[in-house]
Amino acid sequence: MNAQKSQTIEHLQKIANSTKNDSAKAAALNQLGFEGDDYGLDGKKFTEEGLKLSTKLNIKSEKAIALLNQSQIFSKKGKYDSALIAIQKAQELYPKKDSIKHASFYSKYYFSLGMLELPQGTEKDGALKNVLNALRFAKKTNDNYLTTVCYGAVGTAYNQLRAFDKAIESNKEFLDYALKSKGNLSLAKAYNNISASYLNAGNKELYDQYSKEFEKLVPQLKNPYYNWLLVHNNALSFAEKGMIDKAVFEAKKAIELAKKAQVPPAKLMDSYYLTAYCLSLLKKNEESNQYLNEVSKIAEEIQSPEYKMYAVSGFAENYAALGDYKKTAEYLSAQISLSDSISSEKTKINSNYLHIKNKIDQKDSQLQLQEEKINRKNLLNWLLIGGLAALLAIAVLGYRNYNHRKKIQEQKITKLETEKQLLATQSLLKGQEEERTRISKDLHDGLGGLLSGVKLQLGAMKGNLILTEENGNAFNRALNKLDESISEMRRVAHNMMPETLLKFGLQQALTDYSNGLSQGQYFTIDCEFFGVENRLENSVEIVVYRIVQELINNAVKHSEATKILVQVMRHDKEHLNITVEDNGKGFNLDEMKTKNSAGLQNIQSRVNYLNGKMDIQSVIGKGTSVYIECDLNQNG
Repeated sequence: MNAQKSQTIEHLQKIANSTKNDSAKAAALNQLGFEGDDYGLDGKKFTEEGLKLSTKLNIKSEKAIALLNQSQIFSKKGKYDSALIAIQKAQELYPKKDSIKHASFYSKYYFSLGMLELPQGTEKDGALKNVLNALRFAKKTNDNYLTTVCYGAVGTAYNQLRAFDKAIESNKEFLDYALKSKGNLSLAKAYNNISASYLNAGNKELYDQYSKEFEKLVPQLKNPYYNWLLVHNNALSFAEKGMIDKAVFEAKKAIELAKKAQVPPAKLMDSYYLTAYCLSLLKKNEESNQYLNEVSKIAEEIQSPEYKMYAVSGFAENYAALGDYKKTAEYLSAQISLSDSISSEKTKINSNYLHIKNKIDQKDSQLQLQEEKINRKNLLNWLLIGGLAALLAIAVLGYRNYNHRKKIQEQKITKLETEKQLLATQSLLKGQEEERTRISKDLHDGLGGLLSGVKLQLGAMKGNLILTEENGNAFNRALNKLDESISEMRRVAHNMMPETLLKFGLQQALTDYSNGLSQGQYFTIDCEFFGVENRLENSVEIVVYRIVQELINNAVKHSEATKILVQVMRHDKEHLNITVEDNGKGFNLDEMKTKNSAGLQNIQSRVNYLNGKMDIQSVIGKGTSVYIECDLNQNG
């Protein structure tokens, strides 16, 4: 199949390079514009030529396809409103005929919409809806490449929604398809996608297994882009595993490969940013700034305000670590300005999007009606046959099954009541965590930057003022209080939603929290973990973290303990145990229950969310032990 595909690409190139300007050449240019990048060709060049020729020849169908290709180029550059306009023009140009017979166009049409929505997130699940439609139409064609890229887009959309189980399921289907098609490019994309899904889900063993299969195929693709992708993925894997030195080595190697392969600037920027981030983790802040400079340059070239903001945020953190608070304040101020600018720009883009989407939705309704007309006769016949059979079955079995159905209905009602209670708890906890994340971001990015700026301005004023010794001491005490306020604000923001939990998982987050809390204190906190090396589902990790955090805080505030022990153990995929013990003064459990403590209620609600059971044992003068068993399978 690879030999056949190579021959097809060569044949398309031959037609595209011919001097005869006709519909066949326009179609070849458009096909190369869509597929070219994956075969080491300049897809942008073919797209521009295809649009120019189809416009000159006034071939509306080919011009529509060229516009869809152009929209994807605009999306990659962040020009989302230009991409929307291109899609709208393509929609208006293409003949409004049977959508089934024109499955290839409609697959590319929905694929283009999905690729537009994926990076900017105009709707939470809008991208997923469109790429699923794209895959549905692609399966009605014999186009292996089109079906391959649509499968890849579906997996990416699920990953963006953090639905990693769905992403894995979709990519397994993709891999089955690729194994049947036996195309190296399709297989490589499938192995790369499924390995990425397992890495996101925290299953490093299966990530390694599938990434090795991808690595075997890379040399056969003979495309420098995939050489870069392989090394960049290795760097990400090392970073995820906490092997930061190796991650830096692979990320730097990826940068050199990206330059040689002339990969898109955005991909090169990803490698630079990964290198800078890992260097900052190693406390090599000056070297990290050198790579952030490159990120900033490329972000400026491709007009990516998001990466500009990531760069200045990295600068602020590095200079804070280096003790240069003046530059820290400058970059924090720049970060706030960029954040406001991005928010304003997205408001404008979303306004344009809604305007154009209204027209697109009208077209979608027309397509749906057309498909319904095509299938209506067959569907009606099947419904009549099925209805007669169902009526006959009901008449014969009705009395027999009455009591059985009644019991099932009662079970369903009980189950629905349980699910309703669980849903209420889930919604409450989800709302709490989303609000914590929002407040944490506002505190860190907004108030933190402003307070740091005020501190620097007061410091500058001090040098220009003539103060008495008493007033000077008062001024210094005010500055010290401001320092304490900034530190306390950052501590609160971190406690509300620690970045370590999101980036490196439960074990690292709890270790960091315990170490930070016990540093310089009269008590010690020992943490023990078993079976949690692989990441849990994001929502489960947050709930477990909050439970342990609340139990540790209770021990620190009330027990007067000198030793606190934390154990988190996962015996299999379904069961997780949490133990928090202290050697403090203990308490009367009966009295605590009558007080109806809000802290214990919060812990109990989170335990219920995980379908768990909590046992509290406390003896006055001898300490307290809290043991929790959770059933993760039921929670899923």
